[in-house]
Amino acid sequence: MAKKSVFSRLYVSVCALILLYGLLLASLSTSYSFFSIEIVALTSVTLLLLGLIFSWQLAPLKKALSAINNGVSAFNDNDFSLTIHNQHFIEIEQLVDIYNELATTLRDERMEIFQRELLLDTVIQSTPVALILTNKNDSIVYSNIAAKQLLKQNKKIEGINFSQLQNNLSSALQQATLAKKTGLITDTENDKQVIYNIDCRQFMLNGREHFLYLYKNMTNEISRKESDMWKQVIRLISHELNNSLAPISSLTRSAQKILKQPEHIHLLDEVLETIGNRAHHLHDFISQYAKFARLPKPQVKSVDLSRFFNQIKTLADIDCTLDIVRETANFDPGQLEQVVINLIKNAKESGSELSEVSFTLKQQANILSFTVNDRGTGLTEVQQRQALLPFFTTKQTGTGIGLALCNEIVSNHDGQLRLINRENGGLSVNFSLKLTA
Repeated sequence: MAKKSVFSRLYVSVCALILLYGLLLASLSTSYSFFSIEIVALTSVTLLLLGLIFSWQLAPLKKALSAINNGVSAFNDNDFSLTIHNQHFIEIEQLVDIYNELATTLRDERMEIFQRELLLDTVIQSTPVALILTNKNDSIVYSNIAAKQLLKQNKKIEGINFSQLQNNLSSALQQATLAKKTGLITDTENDKQVIYNIDCRQFMLNGREHFLYLYKNMTNEISRKESDMWKQVIRLISHELNNSLAPISSLTRSAQKILKQPEHIHLLDEVLETIGNRAHHLHDFISQYAKFARLPKPQVKSVDLSRFFNQIKTLADIDCTLDIVRETANFDPGQLEQVVINLIKNAKESGSELSEVSFTLKQQANILSFTVNDRGTGLTEVQQRQALLPFFTTKQTGTGIGLALCNEIVSNHDGQLRLINRENGGLSVNFSLKLTA
């Protein structure tokens, strides 16, 4: 398409007008005096025509710039629908193209964001997890259908203060929500035990403080897991009993035969010793499960962190790092020492080089973090989900009690045991405690 120029059009028009004015002025000057009324009128008409020509010739430029100004103003209102017809004037062609390209890009991106937000909202509204988002004033800014059902509301709750609706929650959920707790909450509804997993967390959204509350009914899922767990326990105990009782029964018959044959009486000590070993193994096996069932509550007291760390370092004989400011913290030193030693034992048995096993006791603000790292085989995704369940084990000779016992102890200290696969292989097991003033 041929290029046009606003200023070329204007230049040609002005030159033509000046030429015409000069010819008329020359013809008038031969008949009238130089400052005659006719010449003044001609000059006035010429200037008026010159103004009109300027206005007419610059109209495309003025129109395009006005359109761009309106379009940019619309951007501030998140309106990207305005496009400008490009008349292909050289002076503004590129500017109009850039504006139209920007408007198209922003419009496409906004449509894509809108579609993703619509999809995300559909997913959130369909999830059985009750979700409530509040601002720093405790006013609800977002919720889903499950949240309205949990709060016994059949209308929109956005804009309502969350504290006004918490009376519709059960007492256990009310207390957990007020305390902004995270974890499993056991409640009673219609004389039935109900278990919720509640997660309350603080985060920044658009530079402003917000709180997110998540409530998930775990009753059916936990019931299934308990059923599976008991089935696994029965299979495991049955297996261990058979492994011990079958040889004991066989050895007992052998002992009876030896007693009937005095010439083989020297073999009786070995048979009885084997029976004793199997009975001792069976006793240890049962004792571990009894220990898990009878885990006492933590005896919390003030603990010298340096002394606690040095004791771990002496017992573990691995690379240990201490990075703390506080000298003391409140917890049960015996139970947490048991946890750390058990985690280090697992790390040593993970297939990792001993030099790659490490323990770190670190303070960050008011959080005291305990971490054991190794470079072993790590855990698969399925193993990570099941690792903290009682009786689950990846070891051929394991009982599945160690990590479950550690998790129970950490939970009793209001902490959470985390298992994270490390980059380049290995596992990082961590738990944290809040430091009180």
